[in-house]
Amino acid sequence: MIEVTILGSGSALPMRGQGNSAYLVRTGAVRLLVDCGPAILQQLDGVGLSPGDVTHLFLTHRHGDHTLGYPLFLLWWLAHRGAPETFPTTITGEVTWASLEVVLDHTFGEVSRQEAAAPRRLFADREPAVLPLAEGITLCTWPMEHTPSAPDSGLRVEAAGRVVAFTGDTGPCANVVPLARGADLLLHEATYSTTLDPDLHDGLHGHSTALGAGRAAAAAGARRLALVHLSAHYDGRQDVLIAEAAREFAGEVTAPAAGAVYVL
Repeated sequence: MIEVTILGSGSALPMRGQGNSAYLVRTGAVRLLVDCGPAILQQLDGVGLSPGDVTHLFLTHRHGDHTLGYPLFLLWWLAHRGAPETFPTTITGEVTWASLEVVLDHTFGEVSRQEAAAPRRLFADREPAVLPLAEGITLCTWPMEHTPSAPDSGLRVEAAGRVVAFTGDTGPCANVVPLARGADLLLHEATYSTTLDPDLHDGLHGHSTALGAGRAAAAAGARRLALVHLSAHYDGRQDVLIAEAAREFAGEVTAPAAGAVYVL
């Protein structure tokens, strides 16, 4: 079984009452946090969790809405658990890691020095990677199409015959097909709507439309699609984005808010 809890599904400037996109994946002994934006401590607390519940942390790319909570996340661990070797394993691309080191040093230098002993696993940002997390639980990454300065890696978690996939931030990308092939659930960014804003096309500023997300889910043969990283501009119009994606994808389409849980 894989359980996915939505901690937030907003874009960099999220809807009122909604947080930046972040998710917790639970399967077996693994508690994987995907992305770590500025309000991650409050987002975890909002669903009755804390950083202490996390065993692994995956950062899709270095933009602030996905990483600026990292220093506080580690400060929590330092304050509550002490030795950095007990910290969750940070998994991210090499470009993203270089930015994390700078942010840590410029915010909590003492955490930065201790974090050097914390476990981490880095991979090349623009290449696929396979990273076993535990017995029978595998994380795979594929490079997405976001921006040259902030390469994004989508991730796929496989466990107990179930699959969940996350694109992170991306425009149209052929790698979404292997990333989400046969996935029980694909969480695909849908920053824009062609229905509500015809001039905001797929790929603009390295992002996708709901229509593009539906097209990608259909091409990958995913079973369910969750639209995430929604622009605040569409607050109260999520039904339009769902209908837009459904024009291309015949499976279930949702636009989850914080607190939503998917059990696969």
